[in-house]
Amino acid sequence: MSLLIFMTLSSFCVMFLNKKDQIMAMVNSFGVWSAFSLTYWAGSGVSWESLSNLFCIDIFSSSLITLTLWVCGISILVSSSMLNLRGMFNSFWVLVTLLCFLLVQSFMVNTLAMFYVLFESTLVPMIMIIGIWGSQFERVPSIQYIAGYTMAGSFPLLLVIASMEVYSGSSFIWFISVKNSFEGVFWLFCFLGFLIKLPAFPFHTWLPKAHVQAPVGGSVILAGILLKLGGYGITRLMMLFSYTLEPVGILVISFSLYGSVYGALMCIRQNDVKKLIAFSSVSHMAFPVIGLFSCTEVGLVGAYIMLVSHGFISSGLFVLCGITSELVHSRKVKMMNKGVRLIPQLAIFWLVALMANLGVPPCPVIISEVLSVLSAIAIWPWVFVPLLLYLILSGVYSFSLYCQLTESSSKMNMELLFSEVQAKDIHALVFLFYPLAEVLFKWDLWSMV
Repeated sequence: MSLLIFMTLSSFCVMFLNKKDQIMAMVNSFGVWSAFSLTYWAGSGVSWESLSNLFCIDIFSSSLITLTLWVCGISILVSSSMLNLRGMFNSFWVLVTLLCFLLVQSFMVNTLAMFYVLFESTLVPMIMIIGIWGSQFERVPSIQYIAGYTMAGSFPLLLVIASMEVYSGSSFIWFISVKNSFEGVFWLFCFLGFLIKLPAFPFHTWLPKAHVQAPVGGSVILAGILLKLGGYGITRLMMLFSYTLEPVGILVISFSLYGSVYGALMCIRQNDVKKLIAFSSVSHMAFPVIGLFSCTEVGLVGAYIMLVSHGFISSGLFVLCGITSELVHSRKVKMMNKGVRLIPQLAIFWLVALMANLGVPPCPVIISEVLSVLSAIAIWPWVFVPLLLYLILSGVYSFSLYCQLTESSSKMNMELLFSEVQAKDIHALVFLFYPLAEVLFKWDLWSMV
């Protein structure tokens, strides 16, 4: 509760500053909020701590709160120099701050009813960001995709929560336990909204459309935080329902395995870098689904390593894509090659980001993939076959993208370049890569032992 009060007071004070000072003031505020949120981190395992009558917290929610505050601050920092945000940037950081408030409260509430309300409320600022600063004329269909998929998918969950309130009198997460045997359709309806939010295959089609239309700051928040809201919701429901959904879990894992391979194949055939990163997110989000629905502690740890690590890695990739596309005014690989060759520092950052996305040791992603494979092998021994195919295909599109970005066979057209990379853009990338080291050394943080 003190964090929310601190955020409210800080945001109110920033409103009285000059417009030029508001940007750095908000970025510094998000940094202070992130540091303050570390005080909520408990020991390893589920250590539930009550903050008030409405808010509770444990290691799963506290880690995602820190990720939210960190990524939102980076989004404001990197978006302040983007051409399509100039002139209306104050409105942008206000919407990002509002979205951050809703996300932090989503990770702290202790009832499913409030969680559902906040879960759906995050759509409003995100839709406004895409609608106002969307990069193409197709942003209206993308907004329709986001709203239609998310609201329609979570409507069955609303009916379940309403029935809890009517028959049980409360939807408090830790006081409700569903022990009865329900049909598989019931479990699928409960998790459908969160599977769409991740997104899990085959409910992924809204994500590439949203990323292509969203500004860089919006893509950073969408991939870095909003997708993790689905994984957090699945965690809470699985704790609530006492892991009584084995048949549905096997079905969801099967679709996720196919989705990981499908996402990697779609990455190979993309020439739009932003869409490529979006499909790589679809491919990576299969591992949290596999880990969570395996109903094992190993899978739970692997799922949260991927959720937190991917939040920083995907945000870094979208920041790099935004910086490079601003140089050449295009997201096509062949055009972005000219910007990378003009500024060699970008090639180094692209190499590090792609290696982290691929899971090259010692990146924490490889730990998540190994743990997810171990949890899935307990269900089906031959599960390593599609996962091995995924690893091969992910290596193919990662190295192919890097080679296309750095090849020097064509002559450089200097007329395409109209701006330079600013120091704060590089700082944003450094700030995103630094927390990965912390995840690497704290990978057992989500263990229940």
